[in-house]
Amino acid sequence: MPKFTLPLAERRGVAEGTVGFFFDLAGRSFTFIPGQSVSVVLPELRYQDEKGNRRTFSIASSPADSHLLVATRMTGSAFKRTLGEVPPGTVVTVTGPMGEFTLPEDAGPRVVLIAGGIGITPFRSIIKDATERKAPHGITLFYANRTPEDAAFLDEMEGWARENPRIRFVPTMTKPHQSKRGWQGRTGYLDASMIREAVEDRDRATFYVAGPPAMVQGVLKILQEMGVGEDRTRVEEFSGY
Repeated sequence: MPKFTLPLAERRGVAEGTVGFFFDLAGRSFTFIPGQSVSVVLPELRYQDEKGNRRTFSIASSPADSHLLVATRMTGSAFKRTLGEVPPGTVVTVTGPMGEFTLPEDAGPRVVLIAGGIGITPFRSIIKDATERKAPHGITLFYANRTPEDAAFLDEMEGWARENPRIRFVPTMTKPHQSKRGWQGRTGYLDASMIREAVEDRDRATFYVAGPPAMVQGVLKILQEMGVGEDRTRVEEFSGY
């Protein structure tokens, strides 16, 4: 598997408690398919971590970008604390890309993306790329968070959905009363009625689910009860580390 040494170009908050890390790709022939992931190895850890100095992240940037973007909840692990403290210019080793959490090449039936929290990262890559290339895929994206402040890349998703008529964006907040900026959109947890309302051709659609393990399992149960077979579901679980 290809390895690249990439310098950290920028670190930016993308939501409350969530940070995006931009690595410079200048001069590197790094290619990937939206939805894939990479392994990131830090040169050393500033704190003791029994899991070591390697973690896997979904790629959040598009293939057309001049940087590699990964984003993560800053949970306080030794790895994330180190990543959050190292200065710009720090060189990391990136291995990849890897994974098959990707869209089919042909447009085919509608694709339904369901993200919970940080599970939005592979879908940001997919949506950004589809908009830039004017891809023929019809995409419905559900995005569940507690509040708008917790929702990484929320404004970008809304913008791309306005720009791309093939994308339908359905964000929902489970604890909107805790928001300081307010929320006028959908509220509550994702359920079968929400999916039925937003996806007319769901009997032929392929469903991609990404988020914390409990959320993923809950959505899979909903899809199963709706009659969606395993052959039409793809899963990416995001565990905290």
